[in-house]
Amino acid sequence: MLTSDMRLRSYGASNEIFDLSLESEPIAISSTKDGQGCLVLDARGGVQAHGTARLLGDISTLNLQAVPVDIAASPSGVGYWIIDSDGSVFSFGNAAFLQGVPQVSQNANIAVAIRPTSTGDGYWIADKNGGVYSFGSAPFFGAVTTVPQVEKVEFVGFASDPAECGYRLLSKGGTIFSFGDLPQYGSPSDFGGFDAVGLIASREGFLCVDRRGAITIHGAAPNLGSPVGQGLTVIAVT
Repeated sequence: MLTSDMRLRSYGASNEIFDLSLESEPIAISSTKDGQGCLVLDARGGVQAHGTARLLGDISTLNLQAVPVDIAASPSGVGYWIIDSDGSVFSFGNAAFLQGVPQVSQNANIAVAIRPTSTGDGYWIADKNGGVYSFGSAPFFGAVTTVPQVEKVEFVGFASDPAECGYRLLSKGGTIFSFGDLPQYGSPSDFGGFDAVGLIASREGFLCVDRRGAITIHGAAPNLGSPVGQGLTVIAVT
């Protein structure tokens, strides 16, 4: 988890805390496939690599027309993608460039997330209105923008199922929308108000995280800890 005190906090086999040294506010993180590395993206488009993650460039020196919003590590661990709020894609290392939202849509909303397929030859981009854009081998299962009676809902999280038979979108209020052949495990909003930050998928279910670090467990996904109760704000999860 990326927290407001400019630290990375890992939970699992070993709970560790890493101090960050960035030139601007951190906004997104992505873990490597081996779970031993992490990439951090800051608001200027700078990237910091930790553990087995490799630094292969960034977009901090580009004259961007839109702000950076997300980063995703390639499955091989020697590449990554960065997207800006327009949904433009910037590829580094062996991460394949497969176009971005501006090349396929004129009516997209603000992009919020990019997630690759397990092979790295495709990716999904999700936007603030619940739109989903599939590139390369990433299959399209639907989007919230095609669901009747869903209006004025802001989305903050996207996660593909590890078996890639579907994906889920998380609204800021904690409602989960599932697409494809996925079981229904409910939503954090079923239990009351929820200021969602992100979604973490596993083979047994998923976890939703709010800005305080509180976690709701859906299915049999493991809860390995969080900074809830420490007075911190969670910025992003992976």
